[in-house]
Amino acid sequence: MTPTQTGLMIVAVIMVMAMIAFTIQSIENQRRERRMKLLLLKDQVRRADHLLHSLPEHYITQEIRDLLVQYLHRRWKLILELENTTDNQQKVSDMDAFAALPLPVVEHPEGSMTLHTDRNHAERTAALLRELFQFLSELQAGKVISDMRASEVIYQVKEAYTRTRLDVELMDALEVESARGPSVALPRYRTVCAKLQGLNQTQQLDRQLYELGVHMDGLQVQVDEAREQREAEERKRREEEAAKEDKFAPRSFTNYR
Repeated sequence: MTPTQTGLMIVAVIMVMAMIAFTIQSIENQRRERRMKLLLLKDQVRRADHLLHSLPEHYITQEIRDLLVQYLHRRWKLILELENTTDNQQKVSDMDAFAALPLPVVEHPEGSMTLHTDRNHAERTAALLRELFQFLSELQAGKVISDMRASEVIYQVKEAYTRTRLDVELMDALEVESARGPSVALPRYRTVCAKLQGLNQTQQLDRQLYELGVHMDGLQVQVDEAREQREAEERKRREEEAAKEDKFAPRSFTNYR
């Protein structure tokens, strides 16, 4: 074999090895890119699924649920294209079944002025609603959903957030009532009641307003009774003072002959 042939063979071997290395690197890059896409999609799924199943059912409107379910369904379909497993196929089927379910009718808790059990519960809901607002804003900015649809759902999220903050105000009023009495708390309840009435465009807050009205009526009775008692005590005090003044008032005596 001549030196030229030897050189050409070495060059050919190097080119083949380079092509093999390039192919291996391309396959590895594709695998890495596919893995990164899967991780991103699954992170998006976790976020949307958390919002869908963690928000109180009172705040899950048909529009909010439809948007989250459709978003999750599309993400699972993309995951399935990258990773066609039995488990991922089942996830797509689960989302189809969930989307077909009717929206449950959730009543306001009977005997309670608030949706939330305590302040921590309300604060957790407020945090979830802020997260949902951020999520929707990102979808809108990324043109994942139309501006019109985003605006409609974001408006509902803002209303839900306002209701949550009003629950906290009601809890504040309860604390004031406990510490300082019904007469001081009653104006606070009336303020919250007026705000709730402003939100009650679809009569969904009728039960909460009823419970709040019953509580306010009871407090008004207590305030009226306390005022009547004070007035009665004041009348009695004045009568007693008048009687004392009359008792010690100077008398005129008649001269006897």
